[in-house]
Amino acid sequence: MGGQVSQVFQSGSALLTNGHGHKVSDSTRQKVQTIFDALRANPKIGVQRLEGLLQQLPRNENILAIHDETGYNLLQKCVGANNVELVRWLLARHSAADVNRFPCSLPLHIACLKGHDECVELLLKHGAKSDVEVRMCWPGPHSSNCEERGKYSTAVQHEETCIERDTRERAPNNKLQSALYYALDGDQVNILTMLSQRGEDPWNGIFRARKPLLHSACERGAWKCTEYLIRERSDEIHLLKDEYYPIHYAVLHDSKFLELLIDHGADTTVRTCTQQMTLLHVVLLVAHKSAEDTIATIRLLLDHGCKELINTPDSLGNTPLHALIVRYALEEAQYGYDKWNKWNKWDILHLVRYLIQNGARQSINHAGNSAVACVLRHVRDWDVCYELLNMLLNEDGDPNMVGRDGSVPLMVCLVPLINKDPLHHFTHSMKVCYLNCIKILLKHGANSNCSYRANLTPLHVLVFTVSENITLNCNVQKRLNFEFIKNLLILLLNHDLNPNARVTRKTEHIFQKCMDMVLNVRDCMDLHYVYDLTLTLIQFGANPDLSLNMSEAIRRHPLHSQSIWNTKNYILYYYITLISRKENLITDPHLSFAKIILLFYCVMQHKPLFECLKILYTQQLSLVPGKTTEPLTAIIRDLYKRPRTLKQICRVKIHNCLGRRPGLFINKLDLPNQLKDYLLNFQM
Repeated sequence: MGGQVSQVFQSGSALLTNGHGHKVSDSTRQKVQTIFDALRANPKIGVQRLEGLLQQLPRNENILAIHDETGYNLLQKCVGANNVELVRWLLARHSAADVNRFPCSLPLHIACLKGHDECVELLLKHGAKSDVEVRMCWPGPHSSNCEERGKYSTAVQHEETCIERDTRERAPNNKLQSALYYALDGDQVNILTMLSQRGEDPWNGIFRARKPLLHSACERGAWKCTEYLIRERSDEIHLLKDEYYPIHYAVLHDSKFLELLIDHGADTTVRTCTQQMTLLHVVLLVAHKSAEDTIATIRLLLDHGCKELINTPDSLGNTPLHALIVRYALEEAQYGYDKWNKWNKWDILHLVRYLIQNGARQSINHAGNSAVACVLRHVRDWDVCYELLNMLLNEDGDPNMVGRDGSVPLMVCLVPLINKDPLHHFTHSMKVCYLNCIKILLKHGANSNCSYRANLTPLHVLVFTVSENITLNCNVQKRLNFEFIKNLLILLLNHDLNPNARVTRKTEHIFQKCMDMVLNVRDCMDLHYVYDLTLTLIQFGANPDLSLNMSEAIRRHPLHSQSIWNTKNYILYYYITLISRKENLITDPHLSFAKIILLFYCVMQHKPLFECLKILYTQQLSLVPGKTTEPLTAIIRDLYKRPRTLKQICRVKIHNCLGRRPGLFINKLDLPNQLKDYLLNFQM
């Protein structure tokens, strides 16, 4: 109840009455509107020219209750135009209560904001209160929080765009504040002096919780007021209020503010209490400066004591170098920054180079928060990302240092391929830059066999991405995506990615994951992607003779209960078990499914190959012949009864002598290209 009563007395409009109970007549309204028209034509029009109209206004009617189409009355309009003559006439006609009874934009506040000294003196003498706190809507449409919003011309109220209104409503003068703070908003040092000399100091005693004047002047960028207050209130230079010292606000504005405070003894090594941000953090993360102004401010800070703090992290572990990377990411996303001062690629590269040259090299490998990982996590433009990585890695950046979430840079780059669907949005140039980023990480020693949260490896990420991609309807998009992933896989395999590492507890080998893609193929053409992936893995060391425990995978097979089918379960056996369930693949007239079978026939060792073929052949004989089983049975029978040629056996031997990695070594052999192709691609 008490809060409601307080609200009533705080709001001037709640007590506003028309002429102390007397209704304003229509004729009076018409005369006042005529005066509004005259003011619009000539804001400085005098009382003498309006004397005929003014004398006709009844004294028992409150003409301040009449507003123009924008929602402001005569006194507000006259004070805003600094029409002292009309202001004096209006004050002589109305009481002090009328002068202080406004829902927003008090006449005294308008005069303080605009610096109209004579109007301020007149209003104060007439009883205007300088400590009343209301918002300032004048001279534009009333803000969405104002009680007057929506009461006047719709066209005028909505003439500003959403962006303009949002920008205006984030401005300081949308807050409830007193006359003194509006003087700071307008940088009116004469008004500030005049109000400061009236009565006791409002920043002592019960008002001590308010922000000190010097802090407010620096926050608002009021240069003249800051110069005045730094002389009059020098003790506030070292005063901490709401986590900030005056110098924290000073770095947000022109360099002259910072120079003035430093000249008067401000400490440049101060930090915010909770976030532990240095002035370097503040100028990079909070200030919305252009790149030129940012580097000028940083240079000034480094020259005056901040060089020792250039590698100091804040409470989140971000050094100024990390803050710079995050700031560019915000600029890149156009989040809260001025489009006219937006940084470009060369700005961020110049700023990063400048910080490194001035001692920030240590921040690149900051423990638990790698700057390399920070770049990959935040920067969206892969071209800029590559340039930054190149710079950081050439400055001894460690590509295996983990970021804030515990991920190494390579996994930070790869994991989004699972969590999102970026490939659909990747242009050709983006894919090239992405591959270049991976390449430069690997070139500088990134571990291609790293893991994310103990069980997610680069190999697993890529195969999972292929399996998701294979379900797409658009064949063109599917083909482009697969080419990109294949190039990425080959790049990793060329840098010692182990294709035989156990993937998860349920998946023993990456081949098993490849074969599982058969379950998701939409048509026979999709098997070519499975074949290409399998061939690529075989070319770089994947073991085709691997024996797996696949009892779960073939549980629904008709002959699963016979123990013979569970003793030797090779990858080839697993693949045939899966395709035997897909009638649309088995009945393909082009026998697309046979390419993978023939691939394993050409690459497996003799003993495991024919053990597997024997099991498959025996199994196929046990099945009832039919239209769906005949193509597969014919292929298995033909391969089982036909031994490999001497040329094929020699190829297997050479393959094993090359460590089963012909993709790495074949180009180093002095052989004809036709023979290299035969050894590499395992054609029949």
